[in-house]
Order: sequence, then structure tokens, then C-alpha cells
Amino acid sequence: RVAIPKKGRLYDKCVEMLKGAGIEFRREARLDVALCIGLPITLVFLPASDIAKFVGKGDVDIGITGFDVVTESRVNVDKIMDLGFGKCKLSVQAPVVDQIASVESLAGKRIATSFVNITSDFFKSYDEKFG
Repeated sequence: RVAIPKKGRLYDKCVEMLKGAGIEFRREARLDVALCIGLPITLVFLPASDIAKFVGKGDVDIGITGFDVVTESRVNVDKIMDLGFGKCKLSVQAPVVDQIASVESLAGKRIATSFVNITSDFFKSYDEKFG
């Protein structure tokens, strides 16, 4: 059982990679599981943010997702190989009008993010020192 993202750029890259490897499948509309043709492989299509959790719990054998998502999930999994696509870059941003000159000035402030764990880890030392 191989988990891949169910949509988006990573999905497109994964499907391209599978086809390049000669792995063929037919995915029925609105179905998140597909059997590969002529191979004992089941593809499971999941939200990219869930894949590391499914791998960590053993619900799938391997998965393809972004390392940022793996880090955020705090699941202990082995990174077997870097596939060379899906380059995520997280950054700290603020409105120009606020004239934020350094990350230190954000210590102790409320930060909006979808990567709560990564952001908390990043700001922890700043909050302790400057917050």
C-alpha cells in the first residue's frame, strides 16, 4: 500500500513518476484507492498532510509527501529518498506597513500559520530570549 497525495502539484508529479516507472493504474472517479495493473500494489490517495500519519501508524507501507508535512506531523518515519520535486519553502512574513526589521521583534507575538509545530519550534528560542 502506497500513499500519494490525492490532488495538487505533488499528485501530478507522483503520477508522472509512477507512469515513468511503468506503474499503471486506473482510478475511478471519487474513489481514493486504486489497484495497479499487473503489480501487487495498491495506491491510496490521501491529503498530503495525512500521509506521514498513515505511514507512522502502519496504515500504509510507504508514502510520498513533503518533508515539511512530515516535520509538522511529528511522526517518526524514515526518509528513504528525496525525489527531487515538491520544494516547499516556509518563510516569515509581515505587512510592509508594520516595518518589521527582524524576526526577534516578533517574539511573544501572535503568529498565524498552518504549520503550528514548526512555527512554535522556530520561535521558541526567540520567545524565551526576547518575548
